[in-house]
Amino acid sequence: MDNPIDPQISQPIDEAAEVADFLPPELALEGRDTLSVDWRLAYLDQLHLTMEDPRFLAQSPTTQLLYLHLLKKTYGVGEHELVISIDRLVTETKLAWMTVQKQLKMLITLGLVTTAQLARQRVAPTYLVHWLPQLEKRGELRDVVTRYDQFDQEDLAELKRLTPLLTTSQREAMATEIHMSLRADGLLPGPELVTKILSYRLLHLFPYKHELMKKHPDWYAVPPRG
Repeated sequence: MDNPIDPQISQPIDEAAEVADFLPPELALEGRDTLSVDWRLAYLDQLHLTMEDPRFLAQSPTTQLLYLHLLKKTYGVGEHELVISIDRLVTETKLAWMTVQKQLKMLITLGLVTTAQLARQRVAPTYLVHWLPQLEKRGELRDVVTRYDQFDQEDLAELKRLTPLLTTSQREAMATEIHMSLRADGLLPGPELVTKILSYRLLHLFPYKHELMKKHPDWYAVPPRG
């Protein structure tokens, strides 16, 4: 049977339009330039990381749906809290009333939602919505990237000399291990990040580490115990 989609007449993917699908209608923007300089990209990036996080994936589909809806209602419009009733959440999510109540309690138990103001007469409760707690590894990655960016010409020359000492299979195995380790912690590493981590590790697998320790003693200083 013929392919109903003719590649010659298929339209190119509109990335801005696809991104806008994750935003409330009133905030859907046309034009990539406007979107790229906006805080919305930071929200979408964090949303993407959240949806790939093992802690998020371990939750039930209804918990995930309600959490994503609350994120959209808060951070998706530049806020971190909202005033909303269970009845309104039922209408917006199309979930059963008891399901919304149960999953909201689950999110509160998980620390992803907190009650800032209890319901009052004719006033719905106010909820604070929180992103998944950042993993400590994010801080470690920032340190590695910052250190890599401080490598001088001597360091980069040594890295260039050492790289051929690893076989292609060894480099691929190290890169795969780094990628899988980060994904297991809910991170989505790009090729540039993996390359920087791999290069940083490579310089520490050989005696050149002693040169780095001389140049940057602060990298290896043991923090004082409190």
